[in-house]
Amino acid sequence: MMTNTFSTDSLLFSKWTKESQHELTDRFYLVVACQRDAQGQLMQVVMQDINTLQEQEMDWHELEDPNHWHMGWN
Repeated sequence: MMTNTFSTDSLLFSKWTKESQHELTDRFYLVVACQRDAQGQLMQVVMQDINTLQEQEMDWHELEDPNHWHMGWN
């Protein structure tokens, strides 16, 4: 299975597009925070919708799914 590949160290302020099956347009997000555990392992990211400025926490592994996410705004 293909996955998006990226360094977890470079996620902060990276740009992502969420593929939309149910909406007319794709949604654009910015990683505005990275939450790590005591050992420094990435646990979650905070994604901000650049249109509504709403933020949501999610497991960073979700960004590896190319069926739902791709890096960049395009």
